[in-house]
Amino acid sequence: MPETPQPQVALVTDALDRSTPDDPDVLLCLDFGTAMSKAFAQSDDGQPFELELGAQAGGEGYAVPSSVFITDGGKVLFGFEAVDASQELSDSNRARLDSIKSWLSQRSDGNLDAYPLRAEMNPTQVKLTEGDLIRIYLAYLTDLAVSQVQTWSVEDTKGPLSRYVRRRFAHPCWPSSAQKSWADRLMRHWMAEAQILADTFHGRWEGGLDVAEVKDAVDQVRALDRRPEYLIADGVPEPVAVAAGALVDGEDKRLPFMVIDVGAGTTDFGLFLLREDEQREITRVFQVPGSIKALMQAGDRIDMMLKKFILDAQGVDLTEPHGRLVAADLSRRIRGLKERLFADTSVQYVLSDGTLGKIELDDFMASRPVREFSERVDQGFRGVLEGLHDTWINYLTKTDLTVILTGGGASLPMMRALAEGWVEVRGKRIGRKVVNPLPSWILDDSPDLEPVYPQLAVAIGGAAHELPETVDGPEAFAGGGGRAAYEVGNLQVSGA
Repeated sequence: MPETPQPQVALVTDALDRSTPDDPDVLLCLDFGTAMSKAFAQSDDGQPFELELGAQAGGEGYAVPSSVFITDGGKVLFGFEAVDASQELSDSNRARLDSIKSWLSQRSDGNLDAYPLRAEMNPTQVKLTEGDLIRIYLAYLTDLAVSQVQTWSVEDTKGPLSRYVRRRFAHPCWPSSAQKSWADRLMRHWMAEAQILADTFHGRWEGGLDVAEVKDAVDQVRALDRRPEYLIADGVPEPVAVAAGALVDGEDKRLPFMVIDVGAGTTDFGLFLLREDEQREITRVFQVPGSIKALMQAGDRIDMMLKKFILDAQGVDLTEPHGRLVAADLSRRIRGLKERLFADTSVQYVLSDGTLGKIELDDFMASRPVREFSERVDQGFRGVLEGLHDTWINYLTKTDLTVILTGGGASLPMMRALAEGWVEVRGKRIGRKVVNPLPSWILDDSPDLEPVYPQLAVAIGGAAHELPETVDGPEAFAGGGGRAAYEVGNLQVSGA
């Protein structure tokens, strides 16, 4: 009988020595993004804790790439290191693991541990699965975040905050209740496991982890009979988190607003109605029923279209080995090219075979795939409104609709167009106006966050101790019948 292999990694299980979170007044929100991941924390009295994950990861800024790359030598690299190492392989068909969050969006059930990584993703003999990769990336993200939390202390107290604070996770608007139940369950499970893996590999991420150690540690954590689930609060839909951040102040508190969170994998919509009771000094938000929706069209789709636009312009033949190598190299660099194109309106590029080219933003935007993409985004916006009761449509025609754009893709032209002009729904026109959701406390206390707020809005809002209600509100506005009624300014919302 073959000898049982001995574990290569000694798990650090300090998180299991507790049963409640440390620093109970602090709440952390992890925004595991398709392209970039972010985090933020806040005390229950509103003290913000800026978490510079990029700086913690050896780069700069508040965000870190949601990327993993496995080298030919068997090292698992994360974040900036994964991006840099993959871009050095210009003559290779190797693939960087980007958009790993989309593995949850593309399925509604199943076991991600049953899906092994393809050879171009994992060139080693160690068999890693999609589930393994998400777990270890969440461990990396968790360690960055809680290490940053430890650099802070709560006002009027001594000593730094603990690694073991309670945390929420933000998630897209899953398109079905079955997917929401499945994905939320997996995320809660993985987030708890991530703390143990984060403690185990703390201080060892730089330069990469040995792929065999990663597999061994993940397998050990999977086999544990308990996990530090006391650390994990409920997940929060991304547009709901953004709505929480938008509540702080502004003149439009009694008007409806649409949150559009434009990520790399999904564009999430949510329609809300705010009510401020000045006498009791409380603000409540009502989620308009049926308005929380996700569109599987976002920044990643633009990446793919830009890649094809370039390959077609240069006549690259993907049926030939040379063409596939050129395409693989371009895939690893396309996100950066896209960002430069939209920032500068034109971009020059050099393919891995030395071919030079230049793209004008106007030409790319006029291409058929981009125009069709823009139409689908517009249809997604209309689809949210089409699902509303006629009484809500009537109300929106009288008040106009405030639009809040957030996320890394909020500046895309087709997204900005969603907040302009008017939209016709069932023969009625609804005016749209964009609003800057930046809370005033950022200008007062953390002005360095202002330029990056659209990217951090989900994490900032998700760390708020009071979140908008996410239960379905009244189907009909003002007079729809039902047993509950809520005043919103001088108007009335009748609950079902």
